[in-house]
Amino acid sequence: MVCRANAPFLNTPIEHYHAMAGIYGTIGAKGMNARSGNDLLSTDLEDEENGEVNTSPNVGESSLPKAPPKKKAKVKHVPEDPLSLIVKDGFKLVADALVKSSGDDNDIPDDLWDVVYTLPGFDEEHVAHYYAHLVDNPKTARALMKLSQTNKSVWVSRYIKKNF
Repeated sequence: MVCRANAPFLNTPIEHYHAMAGIYGTIGAKGMNARSGNDLLSTDLEDEENGEVNTSPNVGESSLPKAPPKKKAKVKHVPEDPLSLIVKDGFKLVADALVKSSGDDNDIPDDLWDVVYTLPGFDEEHVAHYYAHLVDNPKTARALMKLSQTNKSVWVSRYIKKNF
């Protein structure tokens, strides 16, 4: 096959060349099948003896010398800044203290039933229903325990009027 210098495909500019150069100009192939300019293009796909794939670079040896192996960068162990260690430890201590101080939001007061049951003027079924409401809402139960006897009765009567 003879190639002429004035062949039409040699003299035609590539459409969108600059756009493709911008997209692919700095990107190279990576991974197992990537080849550089020094790598051989031919590789045997199957080893005839055992049917395994042969991807060794020695297939079809060439007279070109091989490039020296790349050296791995040495990793230096740099000790952490003492100030950053102190700050990290301090944040950990604060986080642990917050977790311990938060307590369990589902705790209800031990004497809640006794306090609700002894409120005068309410039927037992209404008081039991309100107690169930307080067990379902521990924050409300703890708030009720801080009220005076009169205000506790107001809360129970308001709940009864609303639900019965």
